Amino acid sequence: MSSTRLLILGVLLKRQPIHGYDVRKELEIWHAGKWANIAYGSIYFALNKMASEGLAETTSPEQIIENKKGPARIAYQVTEKGRQEFERLLDKAIWEYKPEFDSFHIALMFMNRISKDHLLGAFRHRINLLRADIESFKATADFNLFPANSPHYLSENLRLFSARLEAELQWIEGMVGKLEQGLLF
Repeated sequence: MSSTRLLILGVLLKRQPIHGYDVRKELEIWHAGKWANIAYGSIYFALNKMASEGLAETTSPEQIIENKKGPARIAYQVTEKGRQEFERLLDKAIWEYKPEFDSFHIALMFMNRISKDHLLGAFRHRINLLRADIESFKATADFNLFPANSPHYLSENLRLFSARLEAELQWIEGMVGKLEQGLLF
């Protein structure tokens, strides 16, 4: 939850007051669902939880954002306690190294339980997914396909994520070669 909090508090600080829908749109523009493991559906829950903890507050009734297509939306802004929590989480995130978890690593520990053909199919499928993500991130970063008010360093974050994906792609391509040569089983 701390990475979700950090993202949401950061977006609130950048664009407050803002309602949950616009928080989601901002994070979608950043492609945060891919590199931050954020579930977009959890944004409203997180906003309400942070409000109940005093990290964010809803705007006063006269500041509620009117919506022509539906009911008025509640806007949120960061409290002083929320700003302090953001700074704490930001400092922790920039200094801490925490390897990413992917259930793929667990599956690899039991790949001997999967037929060679099925495993090759799964690896080739993952290769295609990785290539598509790499190309998407590179194109977005290289052509600066972000709205004008986006952080200029957002491209660098996508380049870092692409580099990690490229390393995994290279490793899986090597595994396909080993499987095809019968070197693993």
